[in-house]
Amino acid sequence: MNADLDRHFPAEVWEEYVLGMRSEEDCKLLEEHLLICSTCQDLLVQADEYIRIMKAALAQDAPADPGGKPVTGAGSRKSLSKPFKASAALAGGMLLAWGS
Repeated sequence: MNADLDRHFPAEVWEEYVLGMRSEEDCKLLEEHLLICSTCQDLLVQADEYIRIMKAALAQDAPADPGGKPVTGAGSRKSLSKPFKASAALAGGMLLAWGS
């Protein structure tokens, strides 16, 4: 990943970050970039919302096993990572602080 912190990262990168599909090195770079870029903070919030909506829609459409629990396939996504939650909280706090 390019280490140019002055540019914005595309929505796809933030979606991969939310899904835990980026390397640890990439995550550190993205989290550093979030500290200075309100545009990418917004993209991260949008990516998180999009992923949550899609997961909820998939869960509603998933067939149930005899026990009534949704069946998830091998391709189901893992839950949001701790670094993401920390970054999202940091970004949200920064947005609140800047809005004051």
